[in-house]
Amino acid sequence: MSDDAELLRRYTDDHDEDAFAELVRRHLALVYQAARRQTGDAHRAEDVVQAVFTDLARKARSLSGRPSLAGWLHTSTRYAAIHALRTERRRQIREQEAHAMNAPQHSSPANEGDWTQLRPVLDDALHALGERDREAVLLRFMESRPFAEIGARLAMTEDAARMRVERALDKVRKLLARRGVTSTSTALAVLLADQAAAAVPAGLAAKITTTTLALQGVAGGTTAGLGFFTLMSTGKIITGITVLALGTALVYKTAENRKTHGALAASQHQQAELLAKVHDLENRLTSVTNRLRASEEDGAKLLAALDSAAAGKTPPAPPARVPITHDYVESRYKHAQELAKAGQYEEALKEFLWCFDEGMPLVTGYGGVRGSYLLSMIAKLGEKYPPALTALRERRDQAEQRLLASANDSDATSDFSSINRYLEEHGRNLQLYDQLPANDPRKTALRRAVYDPLRTAQRYADAAKATPYKEMLSDLEDLTEGPPTSVPNAAAIRQKLRTLAVKETAKDIEVLAGAGDLDHARALIDRILAFNNSAEAKAILQTHLTRAGHPELLTVAPLAP
Repeated sequence: MSDDAELLRRYTDDHDEDAFAELVRRHLALVYQAARRQTGDAHRAEDVVQAVFTDLARKARSLSGRPSLAGWLHTSTRYAAIHALRTERRRQIREQEAHAMNAPQHSSPANEGDWTQLRPVLDDALHALGERDREAVLLRFMESRPFAEIGARLAMTEDAARMRVERALDKVRKLLARRGVTSTSTALAVLLADQAAAAVPAGLAAKITTTTLALQGVAGGTTAGLGFFTLMSTGKIITGITVLALGTALVYKTAENRKTHGALAASQHQQAELLAKVHDLENRLTSVTNRLRASEEDGAKLLAALDSAAAGKTPPAPPARVPITHDYVESRYKHAQELAKAGQYEEALKEFLWCFDEGMPLVTGYGGVRGSYLLSMIAKLGEKYPPALTALRERRDQAEQRLLASANDSDATSDFSSINRYLEEHGRNLQLYDQLPANDPRKTALRRAVYDPLRTAQRYADAAKATPYKEMLSDLEDLTEGPPTSVPNAAAIRQKLRTLAVKETAKDIEVLAGAGDLDHARALIDRILAFNNSAEAKAILQTHLTRAGHPELLTVAPLAP
């Protein structure tokens, strides 16, 4: 069996796409399960997996000296998941397109409670291990490698590999114990093996491989275009029009480079997408036809029931409910929007609430829409029809009751914080956050929702814990990267990003300064002024620094020329 270094060499030197496909197949379970643990959502985990393997393709040459990629992939997954969760927290500002998310899968009932405690902290504990210890644990428990293969990968004997795995597992157990998660090494090993064996979505390996290789071909070997494409798919801060324009530019670039091997892969990928769209349209037509036929049959049964009642006969049983499919939910969701536009507010609210309560929770692909666009539409409807706001508050209160009743109901936590955001009742999130114990998983899930309220309340130390400096720095890097100059309207987009970067980073600088972390505050000031050294930017920074009690930092920090 070829080691990872050999597969990377074949991919970078010989353009062997089969070698890259083998890397994806070999490590997919490790990356996917780590992403699932850290994001708590199947669809978002797929986005993280795509970002990780795209990054692997970009950096393949520099990584070709590694005999095993397990450790690098785990670290890359951790950073990609942090970025995805941070983007979710700020989606109210940046979100420009719908997110399609699957409902989280659940672990086996026997280990449900243990896994619920372990999931939020496991990857932090793994990250705290030394590189070789982390590599050993990942290969053994996340990829189910035999000790002989682990030894070969780490240049040691089989017995030495077994001892390293056992010692590393004991280190993980001790690290978890410091976080309040206690277990024996044996029980921890069983639980890790059980979770690592969870099924990866069918066809995901082929999807990730095809998309990554297509992106490499479209990017034409440059990192700028691909980096921006990755930002578009994860950050979601550029408008839909710009996405379309970028897509057009990239397709044009692909046409110019069709002679290259990567362009051929992109062309094949586009063909597959077109075939998938045709298949999807066929399925939608079939679904509409079936619903129409079902409606006609229901109408006939209703007429027969009325005739039977008039004749004194026992009416037949009512018709079965229409199956809740993606197309059916989509039709009712769009119908609700049309009713709202037509001023039929009561009917629109009923349809919106059906989508929230019944339709979207039962269909994969609607998690993000349900927690963002749908809530936004109901809140907007409430401006003209107050019962809509009443209905939102009722569902918020129900979610709060479920949340308080169970520490394992992640859906309740998400509903509670999301509804409060669109009701603009952020204080409710903060109130509950303060009630929960320090190590409660619900508190961890709420920390992103309370960052701004904590800053507004000048609880800077708590806000700094909710969003660590590394996440703040990554936020700034995302905003300052911007689109390549070849993208249409690139100048206008960059200008918007310049303003947004200052406004968002100024909040983080206020938190750091208020919490007493002056070195990091100065570092962020230096970075943002190097990007935008305008008088407006300095005025915004000065306002936040004054509020934090450190107005002198702006003059202390070195300014970019």
